[in-house]
Amino acid sequence: MATMTDAAVRWRIGRAWRELRRGASAIRVKDAFYSIGEESLDMALADALSVICQQGPMRMGELAEALHITPASTTRAVACLADKGYVQRTKSAEDQRSIVVSSTESGRAAYQIIADRLRYGIDRILGEFSPSEQQQLADLLERFLHAIDDFVLECGQSPNDPTIIRE
Repeated sequence: MATMTDAAVRWRIGRAWRELRRGASAIRVKDAFYSIGEESLDMALADALSVICQQGPMRMGELAEALHITPASTTRAVACLADKGYVQRTKSAEDQRSIVVSSTESGRAAYQIIADRLRYGIDRILGEFSPSEQQQLADLLERFLHAIDDFVLECGQSPNDPTIIRE
């Protein structure tokens, strides 16, 4: 079996990355996992709802940190979830300037639907892989995410440094 060139392997990885982020299958996966009744949550809202339901009531800043997003993005996500009746915002008992967000009964029900669909979908998708391949995939994805975090940190420290982007 012939080995691929580095450029060919990188092209395949780049194509897979694009398809995971934006491809037609990503849209269908979103609909399959995040549709609730007649409406659908986008992935960002589903992630926020998931964190709130899994970790319990939390301050907005804690939610932003857990999601790795800006406070402004957190405020918008929580506002959308509150409009749908999935979360409620209250002032913190310890600090009246802080807002605590918690899930509602409706939010927990929506989260459970999403969690069940995700569990089924991931089990179905991973069924294509042997147990050892699943372990290898998990290891490689964790390394890949760590490498992305390192790259983003490097770029964030020197966003205008032309040596960060190399050909």
